[in-house]
Amino acid sequence: MGGAPARGRGDFMTWTGKNEILDETVAFDELVAMLEEAGAAYAVKRVPKDAMVFWHGEADGNHYYVESGAVELFSVDAAGRKKVIDRYGPGTLFGFHILRDTDLPMSTAQCIEASRVVAIPKESFFKLLHSYPHFADRTVRYLFGLLSMQTREVLSLSFYGAGQRVPMLLAELARERREAAREAAAASAGPSSLRARGPERAILELLEAAPPADGGDPLVLPYGNNELADMLGLSRNSVTTALSRLQAQGVIEKQRNAIRILDEAKLADIAHLEGE
Repeated sequence: MGGAPARGRGDFMTWTGKNEILDETVAFDELVAMLEEAGAAYAVKRVPKDAMVFWHGEADGNHYYVESGAVELFSVDAAGRKKVIDRYGPGTLFGFHILRDTDLPMSTAQCIEASRVVAIPKESFFKLLHSYPHFADRTVRYLFGLLSMQTREVLSLSFYGAGQRVPMLLAELARERREAAREAAAASAGPSSLRARGPERAILELLEAAPPADGGDPLVLPYGNNELADMLGLSRNSVTTALSRLQAQGVIEKQRNAIRILDEAKLADIAHLEGE
């Protein structure tokens, strides 16, 4: 069986409903232009894979923007158990601990890929908020989106067990990946793309890239058991048991570091029933 497929922009954040807030972020060029125009200090940093951006409980006075790569926020309890809080890919913001008086992060941030991040000192971040109302508005919407998703996660933790939460997460990840594929296909057929490649070729590529209406083209999610366990705050054994049950039902096929969705409609039905 093949390896995991490449991830898209929306595949990093682990909260369900993440696509709802990604549009509230700004592009890298727009962010840098605002910083330059405002005379605000910032630094673009290359961070190697596995390197830490900041540590839990150690003062850090920067807010961060991911230009490329991916950053994981996590916490470790007294027993050494790791819980992934979220993952941030290109175009996302993290490091809102600077809104606290102490500047002490409540989690640890680690690059899970070689990354380029923009470090924005607290003074510069607040200068942007005061100087650009549209940036402040989008930042508030982004924060509200994060809060909403985390609230849903707390409710999920409170009401559902592993056998319920695993299919619910897979169904949401599958839905969001389909949406991302449609958006990418639509963007590739935009006016500039049509001019560059010609309408016939662009339309053909759009038809090839778009997922079929009946969902018959198997979808592959680039997540292994450990990643799903970290996302859900469950043990690997619990996730493995839930996945094995779904595989026995003909809903998924487990692959190395990936999950092939064989029947999206049935998965959605199971997730809906489990979530009631």
